[in-house]
Amino acid sequence: MSSKHRIVFVTPPLYGSLEERFTSRGHRCGYCQGKGGFALGTPYGDSGWKPCPVCKGSGRMDAEVTVKWKPQETDKQKHNPLNNEDNGKDKANSD
Repeated sequence: MSSKHRIVFVTPPLYGSLEERFTSRGHRCGYCQGKGGFALGTPYGDSGWKPCPVCKGSGRMDAEVTVKWKPQETDKQKHNPLNNEDNGKDKANSD
């Protein structure tokens, strides 16, 4: 879907929020091809203009990218029976 190439270097924060937002402005609207709307023609020769419903007539779009940081789950955490909540439930039900 997206084809515009811009490089964003993503680095985990040293402190603070674990969520970041980036805004990339001025992308051409894919629905109206950057025209901002569509010409209306009638059989009577009248013409008109209908604004694009996606970009609201601007012909341009802004992209907002959200990065949410979370700890990586390691193989040890996946296979550790102490971290597995199901094991505790099974033991309680088997007694």
